[in-house]
Amino acid sequence: MTTTSSHGRAGAVENRSGQWLEQMRAFTWRYLRELLRDRTVLFWTLGFPAGFYLLTVSVFVPEIPARAEPYVLASIAVSYGTFGALIAALNSFSEQLGSDIEDDRYVLFRSLSIAPSADLAGRLLAGTGLAAVAMAAVVPVGVVTGANFGLRSALSPLVVAVAVVTFAVVWMTVAVLVTVAVRNTRYASIVTVSLALVAFMLSGYNGTDPSFFQGPDVLLNWLPHTLATRLLAHHLVVPPAGVDAGLAPPAIPSAAFGTAVLTGYAVISLVVAVSTVRRVLYKREVMP
Repeated sequence: MTTTSSHGRAGAVENRSGQWLEQMRAFTWRYLRELLRDRTVLFWTLGFPAGFYLLTVSVFVPEIPARAEPYVLASIAVSYGTFGALIAALNSFSEQLGSDIEDDRYVLFRSLSIAPSADLAGRLLAGTGLAAVAMAAVVPVGVVTGANFGLRSALSPLVVAVAVVTFAVVWMTVAVLVTVAVRNTRYASIVTVSLALVAFMLSGYNGTDPSFFQGPDVLLNWLPHTLATRLLAHHLVVPPAGVDAGLAPPAIPSAAFGTAVLTGYAVISLVVAVSTVRRVLYKREVMP
């Protein structure tokens, strides 16, 4: 009996795990298709940051020494890439979630055997994918204008991946909170776009130009979006000795410290997002 009972419990756990993964995959593909079919989303996450970058380097960037120019342009491109990722994580994510709320889809979801965490995981995976594409979309535009990118070390790809994922998770959690609080797609869109612009501008272009940041410079290595952007710029822009890439003090933290802090932010954000989706949208008090 004990053996049979143990096998039965193991089979039930395995079955639930399989159902959760299947639901997560289904939600991921559903949300990804909706995001990629929306021309407005593609414009604001891909076209607008690239166009903003071109406008900036054509009109607003002062004279740069010839040796430093490729690396300064690369740093600016990283900054605008994370701006695109910020819009993807905030506005695009919020609009899609808000649309589901307004269309009463969660009334249907609550009546089905759906794990709220699987729904959220699918949304986060799709949103992170869009944020990564938005980040990468500015890079070739930067290369065309003369930007020079590289990798600082063998660990740089891992640092870049952690920075992009944690950056996206933190801001998608903010989008969840805004959307649930506002419950109106139009107003949520206004709030999230405003948040993206304010966060980008007031933090000195996501921490790449501290002269525009009004707070203590040390915060640029602690705020989640500025820390992620500065790590990305540090590991994707490698100027030769004696050449300034445009990243002003404070000094960039080590990869281990920076990724640990960002991972901590992402874990806290996930707990908040799962709790919000489960309690508010699915009206459940227990996991999953």
